[in-house]
Amino acid sequence: MDLRQLQYAAAVADARSFTRAAAGQVVVQSALSQQVRKLETELGVRLFDRTTRSVTITSAGEALLPIIRRVLASADQLAAEAQAIRGVIRGRLVVGMMEVPPQVLDIAAIIGEFHARYPGVSVALRSGGSDVLVRAVHDRAVDVALVGLAAGAPGGRVSCTPLLNEDLIAVLPQHHQLAGARSVTIGDLAEFPFIDFPPGYGLRTETDLGFADVTRQVAFEVTRVEQITQFVRRELGVALLPESVARTVVAPGGLVLVPVRGARLRRQVTLVAPADPPPSAAGQAFVRSVREFLGARQEQHPGQPETPGS
Repeated sequence: MDLRQLQYAAAVADARSFTRAAAGQVVVQSALSQQVRKLETELGVRLFDRTTRSVTITSAGEALLPIIRRVLASADQLAAEAQAIRGVIRGRLVVGMMEVPPQVLDIAAIIGEFHARYPGVSVALRSGGSDVLVRAVHDRAVDVALVGLAAGAPGGRVSCTPLLNEDLIAVLPQHHQLAGARSVTIGDLAEFPFIDFPPGYGLRTETDLGFADVTRQVAFEVTRVEQITQFVRRELGVALLPESVARTVVAPGGLVLVPVRGARLRRQVTLVAPADPPPSAAGQAFVRSVREFLGARQEQHPGQPETPGS
């Protein structure tokens, strides 16, 4: 087998189509299909079930594709490290991103600063829930990811660097019966329906942990902060958001923020990267850039959400 065959197999898995995979690899479909068949013959298993209308990954493919991705990532890392030894960092960096308002973490500024330092590295952003992004780093589908939880890594193959840590605050409709309170408990909030992110999102994980001993009803699941605040303004329920995020969306009115007492409700932003083997030279440079960016911001704006260790 050779790296080209592994690259073609990974492309088919991503595209779920030999036609789209061939177009993405800039190769004729017949040549790509032939190389994938040769790989399957050498491995002694089918990676894909093919019909005239669809391509699905077999159980053998599901088991082997993470290994294929790690082999490809290692090959990329070899080339990148050789470049780094020569004092050049080049290549492509895929960064996984949860939703973070720019007032809390200015991703465009971070990427812009990184690009200014390392113009030879192209950056592709991928969005998703925190659980999905951690698995993507583990499987080498993305190089590094910013996620909303401090939990450890599946299989121990990723490292976690804490970046930000802040309290969650209750977000209530303007005329809610708890809106005039100086603070509330999770028991108070549990009396009302909740608007929250779906399971698998970091903020949902942290909120569920905070309510581990108290039953609450999640009436609506949404995937964006703006949707949460829209639902709360329409008095469909209450919500919990990181304090810095919540304060950026109060300005239009119709919302009241109330601190929560007596419970550990925290949002933690963590940078996740491969641990074994470690990130490429570009990935390591990105990790350094993020930490330096946040350290500089903390010095300029000491009232911002705390950076662990600062």
